Parts: sequence; structure tokens; C-alpha cells
Amino acid sequence: MQYEYFKNENGVYHISAKALRIVWGNDPRFWEWIKLSKDESCFEIGAELIQVNWMEVTGSLNLEKFQLDPLKTYEIFYVIKFNADAFGWRSSPITFEVSTPEGKKSRNERYLEYYTKENKNWNEIYGGEFSLASSNLMGKIEFGMKEVKTEWWKGGIVLEGVKIRPKLLIANHN
Repeated sequence: MQYEYFKNENGVYHISAKALRIVWGNDPRFWEWIKLSKDESCFEIGAELIQVNWMEVTGSLNLEKFQLDPLKTYEIFYVIKFNADAFGWRSSPITFEVSTPEGKKSRNERYLEYYTKENKNWNEIYGGEFSLASSNLMGKIEFGMKEVKTEWWKGGIVLEGVKIRPKLLIANHN
């Protein structure tokens, strides 16, 4: 049975690549839906990037459906594996964005070349964080990763999906 998301016993939401909006995601020249190993993944299907010169993957959390704790801060991680022949990640900074229903937005850019060295492992790539303390728990959290500024071709990743988890706060005991 294929599912699009679930919440584990630690309060971590797992969202499948199938539940995300992937620009050109249904065009096999650019992306391909592949079967994932049950031993390595919590989902049956992932999205493999063949090649694109700009990339955009977005998703959203309906706050009525995903019951998040308004007293916690949450982090978003993209679960990605790089193929041995991955290319184009050195010259293409990826922009990660998060926006809340009340209009708070965050954006950060990262180069992903470092992760290409770990091509046998799934990587959790930080995509931002959000809190709902001032929200009425209605509306959507929107998030995305994209690279639309350069014309560099890039490819060779497998996207399992996204994890949304409570941020672990480290207490400072001085």
C-alpha cells in the first residue's frame, strides 16, 4: 500500500515525494518515478532527477490535517540520495523557503556538492524551520527547494520526500 505521509512515534511527519509538487515531475526526460528499497526507505516510490537546468519542488502542510503542537518549533528536512554520477551541484546554490499562514517567510541558500560524496546514504538536508505560536492553526505551511537562477544542468539525485520534526532545543546550563 502506498501512502503519501505518516507520523511516527517520535512525532516526525514523513511526506512522500509523490505528495510534493515537482515541476516537470511527470516528464521522464527530467524526472522519473522509481521504486525504493524497503530496507532503506519508508516509502515505496521516490523521484529521481535525470536532468534539469532549473528545479522546483514544493509542498504544503494543511494545519487542520497535520496536528502540530503550537508550542514547538519544527524543522523541515529533504531526504535525498545522490547517485554516483550526480552532476551540477557545485555551481548551483539551492534555495530553501518556508512560509507560514501569517506571512512569516524564511529563505536560505546552500550548495549541495558536499552531499555528493555520500552517494550511498540518504541525507537529511535542512530546509528551514517554522513555529506556530502566533498562529490560529488554520491555513498552510508552504515549503520548497528550488534553483532557478542559473542555467547549469544538474541531475543524479533521488528524492524520497520530506521530514517535518520538532526542533530539539539544547538547554544552556550556566
